[in-house]
Amino acid sequence: MGLRWLGILSSFFTPGRPAQSPESSMVPFEVAALGAPNFGRGQLPAQGSGVTADEIVTVLTQVLIDDPFDANRAGAFELLTSWPLVRAEDGGAAQQWASQLLGRALHLIGSTRAGESESGALIIRWLFRKFVVLQGVRLGIDSDDEQVDAANMDVPCDVLFARGLLARISRCRMAAESNLLDAAQHSPLHGLLTAVQYVVAEIDFASSEVQAHAGLWREWLAALAQESIDVTRVVLSVLTSASPEGNIPASYREMEDTIDGIIRAAGAIEISDAASDISSDDEGGAGNEPAGPRQQVILSYCWRAVKEVSGVLAVVATCPPGSDQSDESQSALIDSELVSRIGGLLHTLLTSIRHRGAFSAVHPAFARVCGRMFSSADVELNRRVSEWLDQCVDIATICRVSVTRRSAGWPLCLLATLTCDKLATQALLPRAMDKLFALASDLQTDSEADKAVASDSEAASNTDDTTDLPQVHAINMMRTLLEDHTLASDIVPYVEHAFVVALTGLRSRRWAIRNVCSLLFAALARRVFGNSRGREETKYDGITGRELFTRFPGLHPFLTRQLEDAVDRLAEIDMVQDPVEITDDEGQGEQTTATPPLVDPASAVLRTGARFIHPALYPCLILLARLQPTLADATVTREDSAVNADAEAGVVAEAPHAESATSAVAPPMNLDREPLTRVNERNSTVHVTSASTMLSMYSFTELVELCVDSPVFKTREMAARAFAPLVPSERAASVVTSLLKGVYDVGATIAANSCHGTLCQVHELLRVHWRHDCDAGMRRAFVMHVFPALTALWPILVQAVDKGVTEDKAGEHFDVTDVVRHQYLVLVNEFAARGEAWLLPGLGDLGLARTTRVLLTRFRLTMLYGTLHPVLTGSHVLTQPNGAQVAGAYGTVEELVRLFLACVDDDALAVVRDDGSVQLRIGSDVVDEHGSRMAADDDVSSEVLYNPWSVLGSVLANNSFYEAKLLVLEWMLEHASHERMHIFERIGIDSLLPRLIADTQIASDDCGDLMLQPSRDPRVRAAAIRLLAQLCTRLEIDARTLPVRDMVTYWDAIAGQLSGSVFCPLPVATALVELQAALVHLLLQYPESGDSAAISDVNQRTFAWAQQIYEWTDPERAAPYRLAVSHALVTYSAIKRYIEAGRTSPRQRPSAPVDAPSEEIMRLCYWRLLQDDDEEIREYMARSISRRLGRELSCDQACEKLVLDFRPSSNSGYPHTYVRNRLRYIYGVDGSVKQAVSDAISPGCALFAHENPNIYIDEPRNVQLAYHSLVTIADIYAGTEDSVRELTLEAARCVEALGEARGVLVESRKLMLENGVVLNGVLGVTSVSALFSLLQSWILGARLTVFAATRVGDCSHLVDRVIEVAKSWVESEELQPLHPWIARAMRQLGETAVRAKEASSMDYDEAVSDLFLLTCVE
Repeated sequence: MGLRWLGILSSFFTPGRPAQSPESSMVPFEVAALGAPNFGRGQLPAQGSGVTADEIVTVLTQVLIDDPFDANRAGAFELLTSWPLVRAEDGGAAQQWASQLLGRALHLIGSTRAGESESGALIIRWLFRKFVVLQGVRLGIDSDDEQVDAANMDVPCDVLFARGLLARISRCRMAAESNLLDAAQHSPLHGLLTAVQYVVAEIDFASSEVQAHAGLWREWLAALAQESIDVTRVVLSVLTSASPEGNIPASYREMEDTIDGIIRAAGAIEISDAASDISSDDEGGAGNEPAGPRQQVILSYCWRAVKEVSGVLAVVATCPPGSDQSDESQSALIDSELVSRIGGLLHTLLTSIRHRGAFSAVHPAFARVCGRMFSSADVELNRRVSEWLDQCVDIATICRVSVTRRSAGWPLCLLATLTCDKLATQALLPRAMDKLFALASDLQTDSEADKAVASDSEAASNTDDTTDLPQVHAINMMRTLLEDHTLASDIVPYVEHAFVVALTGLRSRRWAIRNVCSLLFAALARRVFGNSRGREETKYDGITGRELFTRFPGLHPFLTRQLEDAVDRLAEIDMVQDPVEITDDEGQGEQTTATPPLVDPASAVLRTGARFIHPALYPCLILLARLQPTLADATVTREDSAVNADAEAGVVAEAPHAESATSAVAPPMNLDREPLTRVNERNSTVHVTSASTMLSMYSFTELVELCVDSPVFKTREMAARAFAPLVPSERAASVVTSLLKGVYDVGATIAANSCHGTLCQVHELLRVHWRHDCDAGMRRAFVMHVFPALTALWPILVQAVDKGVTEDKAGEHFDVTDVVRHQYLVLVNEFAARGEAWLLPGLGDLGLARTTRVLLTRFRLTMLYGTLHPVLTGSHVLTQPNGAQVAGAYGTVEELVRLFLACVDDDALAVVRDDGSVQLRIGSDVVDEHGSRMAADDDVSSEVLYNPWSVLGSVLANNSFYEAKLLVLEWMLEHASHERMHIFERIGIDSLLPRLIADTQIASDDCGDLMLQPSRDPRVRAAAIRLLAQLCTRLEIDARTLPVRDMVTYWDAIAGQLSGSVFCPLPVATALVELQAALVHLLLQYPESGDSAAISDVNQRTFAWAQQIYEWTDPERAAPYRLAVSHALVTYSAIKRYIEAGRTSPRQRPSAPVDAPSEEIMRLCYWRLLQDDDEEIREYMARSISRRLGRELSCDQACEKLVLDFRPSSNSGYPHTYVRNRLRYIYGVDGSVKQAVSDAISPGCALFAHENPNIYIDEPRNVQLAYHSLVTIADIYAGTEDSVRELTLEAARCVEALGEARGVLVESRKLMLENGVVLNGVLGVTSVSALFSLLQSWILGARLTVFAATRVGDCSHLVDRVIEVAKSWVESEELQPLHPWIARAMRQLGETAVRAKEASSMDYDEAVSDLFLLTCVE
């Protein structure tokens, strides 16, 4: 609310004027023409606003004090800073007001809560700028300050103010020295340090006033620096322990011992209690309430203190003029020795602290001081920066840093020295990087494969596990430099070498080195390619292989060698022996394979070949996969292209992985010009690149392709992703065709791994080169070459699908054939099944477009009748008990169903002629089986329309493959939501409804005509229920056509599931609520005309349903419940408008009207959901109202229109339910008023106090909306005295609440003054936010009482009571000062009541004139 309040300051009391948030901090001043506040003297209201400047300033300070949001506090501070203050002739009033506000600020900065201490520091900053510096007001920090002494009257007021802050810091530091635990709980330092940091930043050290008292400021700055250094000495022992964040391993006890010693010294508890006591309260006496777990309290105190001390030291070292700065016009306020000392202390903090939050806070301060020292004219200061850089690198070889802290603050220390100045970066970065690479050179790798995979336990025997290796520190520093944006261009020359270090270190014997090298590789990938995007986005990062290797030429041969080693390692898989054959001595001497009873993990690893994966294989493949595909390499000459013409035409090699893809991609080798070299033990050869082909991507193609047939699934997948960008776009079609034809030629003899790897390659090539904005040439190549080759594999891979899913293969852990089939079906579904979606848009070639439609239609119809129908209706596929257990089976079935649905969606018809020939009717065209256009002949032909229910019913009846069921239901839901109802006419709604109704029941229900069991998966049930709701909304279904025995019984069964009497999964429960919204009109059709008892029973059920959904809109409910209610309300509203428009079928029984209370509750549900915390929910509701009104409305505008347009006719029934709900909302108290007021002003605050989960809702605006709607209803039903009298008496409770609240406040104020409790600042007790909200609501309730009482003859005494209560508030001395807005509202309430009493009426426009938070009042 903070920013909204700031925006309406200038128009707060302007009737009917919209109040938008300000675009800048000067808008309220410019609009309202407000002048500068002059405290202590009366000031006329600003022209046109009715608000005085004094009131606005006090309100802004209240935002600074109480608002929990940083953005709001910053906005209020900006407004206060921009507001001009005039120098008062008599400064006593201004000084008194500022002193009171300063007392409040000093109370806040002593809080342990970060937000409160920051608020106090901002107020001190504003007071120092506006009153101390500009007005010369002498403000005392406390009663012990030296400014009360007459001897100090000659000391400037700003110096005295600064001395007061320093004195407070000194006292808090001494308290910490004596008892750190007590200081952490009662004398925190971070607020004071933040305030003094702001004060130093506000001082203009070049001004004549400051220079005139240079000696005083020099003394104060030196004392401040020394005090800061002393503070660090107190807290440093806690933050330098091995595990400062409380997660203490068994080998690190120093942190625990340190804090236990502190607690023992504090004498608060025994050490045995320290480990277990979390927040126990001591009953023995007051003032002994721990603020939280003691170790965490001390740690939080220490790291916050170090954070703020660093900021203070930074401003002390950089803001005042120093002795090393050559400016004769200014006196030096700080000498170079102190600057050097500050820099040395920050360096010590950064390199010794282990707490991440602490050293991260020190880093910016150290960088600032380093910049000051590097640009100094003092040579000694310059040299210190260079020395610190050398220390950062050299100390890595001997330092003892916790292994869990990623080198702690050392990387940030190095970064600060390098980025403090651009000249420092240019001068020091090369030397630092050379040293880091030298330290990281020994990565402890071995050449032998067995040593490279040595266990960490063997490596740990030769090292100390409490320290990091120097290589780890060096690589951590490297990673930090690479991730910093200020070194974006300067770090580029070192990226190549860093890649070498990262990939080489993955083969280290040490886990720590491997771990940090993986982090370095991730940082390098982000630096070169940017943040990773989703795999579905084939818009790559914009860098091609040629660009990458031109920028980093040494990376090309290095990656080649890494991939060669990885391929050699994969070749060793072939050398793994089969399971040992054991001879059965007791039998016939037959040899049998020993099958262990339990799965041996080691043997599983050997069998899959995972142990032979090179550590750098996946990073290399990831790097290649992130590249962008390029055009054909320029090194390919015209002769090369001619020689390679056969490959372009689709010539297929003998095997898919021998030379197929490589021969299609790589240019032919000229042995006279291009030498060959042996690259591995299998005598495979690749190009040795000469100078002209150094940056070619062809050298990677064969190496990546050799990884595609790996027995490890992930290796095949990653190799396929890396292979796709290596293929130039011009050669993509020939490569894909070659791969597919290779599988076709080899046929059933191809290895499963090789076949799956080939299909993965094809998938990635199509995804990369075709799916996004491909040109007409690429689309033609797909239609003419790729599509035929892809569909030619159907008989080989899919024709025996039933065997693959159901065949029990003993001794095999998974069926690779089904994995292959699944990958092939994914290809078909993604690129062919609905190919028109990406092939036809923007295609200008009409001939190609017609050919594409014909080919795809023929394919779909052939698959539908030839394979999919017999397979999916066969009992051997979907009903096999263990079918879903086979790897790849569920994916195969799901993709088969997906393809089937795509075929059903094809609107082409098969036309059977009398001569037996088949034609295809595609739109208005008729073509034969070869695609030739023919003339239509309706007399001698018949159209065949496929009925998919036999397949869909078989899928929905199966419980093994729930993914397929879910896919079918979602497909139907999409058709229903887009009103494509023809598909349900083909299916037959009478066959579908019983199965959907079965999913709405539980096992014990007996409501359907067909006793079908509900699905076991709740997601399937939820989808079926939502589909039934859609069908009840879209189709002409009434209570007689719905296949249930009794509509009321069926409704009660659904309500029983939602009541909690039986367990109902969340997806099912939310779907049932939406179904009930669609069934309301069917329930209302149930009673016979004139049957009042039946109508009453139905109304009771609809009212109970409305109450239930209103409960589900509560912000405490989970978001899925509230989202379900939003869908239910929109569904109900759509059906209601449909019925009211008379668009129902004549055969339907007329519906009884919905009872008024249910309608009122649903309107309240709309009100709540339009202000829901979830953006999706409130935007959904706003869109529904916008569509109804025909204009775009925001959520706030839609909510206001919903309320303001609620104008029931005076002839209709009085909306009792709505009025009572809104009156309860305005009253806002469930228990007694005394308890509510006492809780609101209670100074205590629970650590985990319950808060409103909805941070979006605007409660003051909601109260004004409720008030406006009740005023409207009271005006409409003015002639019905009984109803208005009921409203008046209920609203009068707010009047009595105001009177009782005043008494509670007077009594509580006396008790608090006696106990010395500081509750409120200069704005009074009514400025407490909780109490302010209650009073604002009750004041509006009192105004409503006045308005309604003037329309009832015997309620005039209530107006007298309002006048009495308002007068008691305004004239009460005990409650002064009142919040300015509360005081103004009380005065206006009394004046309005007096006018209403004199005129015996209150005008409607006057009653709603100043609802300033409403933007749509019309």
